[in-house]
Amino acid sequence: MMISAIILAAGEGSRMGTLKQLLPWGESTVLETVINKIISSSLDGEIRVVLGCQAGRIKNSISEELADQIKFLLNEEYQQGMFSSVLTGIADLPPQTEGLLFMLADQPLVPVEVYNQIINKFCREKPLLLVPSYNERRGHPLIISTALIPEIYNLPCDGQHPPGGLRSLLAKYSQEIEYLELDDDSVLIDLDYQEDYRKYAPEGKADA
Repeated sequence: MMISAIILAAGEGSRMGTLKQLLPWGESTVLETVINKIISSSLDGEIRVVLGCQAGRIKNSISEELADQIKFLLNEEYQQGMFSSVLTGIADLPPQTEGLLFMLADQPLVPVEVYNQIINKFCREKPLLLVPSYNERRGHPLIISTALIPEIYNLPCDGQHPPGGLRSLLAKYSQEIEYLELDDDSVLIDLDYQEDYRKYAPEGKADA
């Protein structure tokens, strides 16, 4: 069962005050860490990285070794919000793709094992939507069946994009969601603000 990953990395980091993708993380950056972990997982499909703000700078920051294993996509409308990156990410998928693993570029704490648990459960049970949770709180990354792609394109819009983005899809299909309850709170942690980065960054690397 082929699952493709879509890493949403187009944002300008307005709440952080700087590009989160390029923040130091250990011996790498936040985005490279996320890419490295999904490459190391059991994912068998494409790894698609959606860029937008300062796309060239971010693309050039990715090591050649990693860049050879991923596909870069450019969202020229990234200022319209994350849903515009979702639409960029699902365009022209490999035809054999059956699941879409939506990942946030600012979640470097999610371990490879969590990716594997999510991927393996989706392959076993083939739900329409698979969402990780911790203490009954929904997190990321989540997998959506490609059967729902027409629904993504047809989400009711307020202006250009649907209110809440993919959350409106989860609301519509709330009874169809399969949850994977984890004992790892990393699925809830992203790096929105400088205090988040300082709290979670590897020691000595929190220089936003």
